[in-house]
Amino acid sequence: MSAPKQPQAPSAAEISAAMTALGSYAQPPTADELDQQARAVGGEHVLAAILANALYGASIGTGMLTEGYMLDAGAGAKEMSLAREQVLKASGADGPGVIGVLHWQTGHVAQFLKATASRECGPVIAAAARASSALLTLLACSTVTDTADVHAAQIPQDLARAREELAAAVAELDSLPDRAAELFLGGAPRV
Repeated sequence: MSAPKQPQAPSAAEISAAMTALGSYAQPPTADELDQQARAVGGEHVLAAILANALYGASIGTGMLTEGYMLDAGAGAKEMSLAREQVLKASGADGPGVIGVLHWQTGHVAQFLKATASRECGPVIAAAARASSALLTLLACSTVTDTADVHAAQIPQDLARAREELAAAVAELDSLPDRAAELFLGGAPRV
């Protein structure tokens, strides 16, 4: 019995066509343009990943817009739940794979918040960055389901790090009542 064949990653051209379908491109790049872009970023596999993440962003924007229309039309929690579970279904995630998808999505959030917090945006963003980092770590720990997994030995240290991140997030939030006037009075908030 042969091993199941791994699915082939979509090409840059296929992803560009999907972005065109979502309205992100007026027209897909030509094969020559894609070849130039691939050489500029380090290869077809890099360009495909860049475009796949751009497609993910375009899909998020489309989802947010259409969910807004749903809410305006009177959709409730049941309809929102039905719509949102399609994210996991479309990703092919089921069972333990759902945690992997959530980890990947949280990685996007954590990276953005960490970069934003590094620009000293205030305690709310700092707390969000630390909380998202802790969630990322907890989700990674949640993917370990067997003590034979090479990551199993790292779980105690990862849990300690997540706890430290959460404690730091709470400390940032606890500082808000004392700093509220400084942050929110007399101008735009630095959250």
